Amino acid sequence: MNWLDSLYTAVPPFFVHLLVTAGIGLIIGLEREFNTHEDPSHIGGIRTFSLVAVLGYVSGWLADYTHWGVLAALAGGFVLLVGLIYFVQTQHGKIGLTTEAALLLTFMLGIANAEGLVRESVAVVVLMTTILSLKSRLHQFVRQITEEELFAFLKFIILALLILPMLPSTPFGPEGLLNAQELGFIVVMVLSLSLVGYLMLKFGSPHKGILMTAVVGGLISSTMIAWVFSTKSKERKDMSGTYAAGIVLASSIMVARGFIWASIFDHEAARILAVPFVLMVLVSLIPAWRTIRAQHKLEEAPPISPGNPFDIKNAVLFVLLYIGITLLMYASRHWLSPAMIYLTGALAGIADIDAITISTTQWSAASSGNAHTAAIIVLLAVMSNSLFKWLISITNGPADLRKPVGIGFGSVLLVGLVWLIYQWL
Repeated sequence: MNWLDSLYTAVPPFFVHLLVTAGIGLIIGLEREFNTHEDPSHIGGIRTFSLVAVLGYVSGWLADYTHWGVLAALAGGFVLLVGLIYFVQTQHGKIGLTTEAALLLTFMLGIANAEGLVRESVAVVVLMTTILSLKSRLHQFVRQITEEELFAFLKFIILALLILPMLPSTPFGPEGLLNAQELGFIVVMVLSLSLVGYLMLKFGSPHKGILMTAVVGGLISSTMIAWVFSTKSKERKDMSGTYAAGIVLASSIMVARGFIWASIFDHEAARILAVPFVLMVLVSLIPAWRTIRAQHKLEEAPPISPGNPFDIKNAVLFVLLYIGITLLMYASRHWLSPAMIYLTGALAGIADIDAITISTTQWSAASSGNAHTAAIIVLLAVMSNSLFKWLISITNGPADLRKPVGIGFGSVLLVGLVWLIYQWL
């Protein structure tokens, strides 16, 4: 039972929704008053927005118990009032619509709460206040971007919001392993990581930008990070150490992610994996720590070119690589003996750690006595995935990337190998 359901058991829904509505108006009004308090002619603050939210809520509540025409009349009157306010503001040279639009949205959120859409309203409020509070930063961002970057953002939005949903979701290929919409999603994800990295490098320091992109990317796909960073390192070979640290750092997040999945589905398998996974994460963090330490010794990091904000060629190459791995796994399942379960797990780990970890730990949890086997399968999958990212880095990146990334992944594989030898002795 969540907090909202708990409130419903103690307080009537009308008062719960009214309280949430007042809170919504309070949050928006607080932001508006904070950002407009220096302007004596500002039209809305904490009290105004709180009352507008409550007005919307009461309008929706009355309409439910009387007639929908009540809501239409009150909403129409409020829209006319806001329009009149805007007209008066324009007579004094103020043509911005931000506060007026916020008033209309607040009124609508009050109506939504009256209809029981509390969670949805809170989500809209979070988005609203974020946009409103980032006014100066958004304006500064717009002033700093170039025409090329603007078109890159527009192309990304068109691809992600228009083209991707239109792709067919019907499986094709052997055993229906491939899906056009999923492949398009992978393209969008690679472009997203490239775009995030581009922005962090453009508006932040080179070292921190690379490492922060690695952290974000590691939550999505550390393999994508290995591909993108090894490609980017060709442009600035003097930053190869930082890119290598980012690649290994993203991989450490992948290991932590695998341990979380194992803990959710099979506590015994997770307990067995705790020691090697913790050691893998620790040795993965060493390159990042050394990079940050070296950065502090520099008076000023050398500028780095962010590269191409919309690198569609790199994204397509990654998808082709993904298709090749998928087909290779299909062939291995047909050629290998079912008894070679460990090798199959290692091959599966090349493409995706989450899938093999979830399926294996679910299987071990459902059948007692298999936690040890499941733990070894998951560890082999992590090791094969790490080895694959190592190969991606040294083949796709420059020679200067090989040593630092080799130290990171070599340490991870050594930890896994020692643990496996210990288990089998």
